[in-house]
Amino acid sequence: MGVFNFPIGRDDHTKQAVLAARAIQSRWCAKRKKLVEALGLTGGEVGVGIGIHCGQLSFGEFGRAHRDLTAIGSVVNIASRAQSAAAAGEILVSQGVYERVQTELASSKAQEYKMKGIQEPILLYTV
Repeated sequence: MGVFNFPIGRDDHTKQAVLAARAIQSRWCAKRKKLVEALGLTGGEVGVGIGIHCGQLSFGEFGRAHRDLTAIGSVVNIASRAQSAAAAGEILVSQGVYERVQTELASSKAQEYKMKGIQEPILLYTV
């Protein structure tokens, strides 16, 4: 999980999140073949899917018996669900992300996804 725009605020944090996702996928493609060969797997068994959503979240220490520094809220939940829906090599972004960085996502295609714990389908764009 990555949180952009905290602790250092940036006006282009949404764009930076998309650029980071693209860099992760690019680097993963370069390393994937070696990992697949080393583990004796087929190409389809190993992959990285990324989900990005934007909005307000709660960030701090949470828990009773063991306190962890983490981010929580519906933004984190939707990003996690988008990541789960992303196929290997795919980046899925929410409508909010798409609207903020539309010029970077000109060739994106939208699809509705029904996600666990979320009543209405969510529109996600493939980057």
